[in-house]
Amino acid sequence: MYAVQFSRHLLGVILLAASTGLFAAFDPGPAPFEVRVNGEIVHYREFGIYLMPGEDTTFDVPAIGSDEVSLFVAEGRPVREGPGTWRWTAPESAGLHRIHILRSDDALVTLNVFVLRPLMDVVDGELNGYRIGYYPDPVREIHAAPRGLVEVTEALAAVRVSPHFTLGQFLCRQQPGHWPKYLVLQPTLVTKLERLLEEVNRRGIRTDTFYVMSGYRTPWYNRSIGNVPYSRHVWGAAADIFIDTRGDGRMDDLTGNGSSGLADAKVLHSIVDERFGASGNARPVIGLGLYGPRPHRGPFVHVDVRDERARWAVP
Repeated sequence: MYAVQFSRHLLGVILLAASTGLFAAFDPGPAPFEVRVNGEIVHYREFGIYLMPGEDTTFDVPAIGSDEVSLFVAEGRPVREGPGTWRWTAPESAGLHRIHILRSDDALVTLNVFVLRPLMDVVDGELNGYRIGYYPDPVREIHAAPRGLVEVTEALAAVRVSPHFTLGQFLCRQQPGHWPKYLVLQPTLVTKLERLLEEVNRRGIRTDTFYVMSGYRTPWYNRSIGNVPYSRHVWGAAADIFIDTRGDGRMDDLTGNGSSGLADAKVLHSIVDERFGASGNARPVIGLGLYGPRPHRGPFVHVDVRDERARWAVP
């Protein structure tokens, strides 16, 4: 009986994969050449950058001659400061500005630059009718309030912050019909999720993204659901994720037992821990939680970036 059930499950997975194109090889989307933004390496061919209005930023393409690479941006004039190096001043108004860095062989890196709304624009805990709330007094450096917020319109929600994630995936689950919305998103979190996605596919679990059940939470929303005030979600440094290739809003059956449950979340949890949990791993994912199913939701895994190790489970 188990063999018959498993075969039917496997057949369903095969048919789903064929219909959705999941048999195509996974492309992690690495940058075709090295690009640095203010000294930080951009690892992917498309990536989100977050700047304050009027902020000066340096884009550097090391080890490439000045005639071999060009930088294109629609607004503002980049100033060349040396071979493969430019300085650019962000516009004063919030919004999206795409920067394309093109190599002579047509290899391309696209930086989706989001100019932020300063946090000081929040008045009485709201910005344009969107509830932000108040950041708690910092007890550690990582708890400092963010400099600004990404202003997200309906159109901008579809913009990619990396090859496999969009801005909209990380929006807070509040005021569903309200636009614009606002969020904070840490590039280090996005990079970790991309690397985890690559590892999941390497192990034979074919998926093009994770379902982000909860990404950024405004301080207002975080308080309204009774969560701890210093949750990394409030700083855009955490994501509750699961694998959902069927599009039903639940964790896929990764174990092949015909149902979705805690065992499937454990599969994803173990991959995260093995990929990033080793003590010698550079900039590891430190916060890792395992959550079992509830009547209103399926199981999931919490991943965050913080400066101290934390592991927990809520069966």
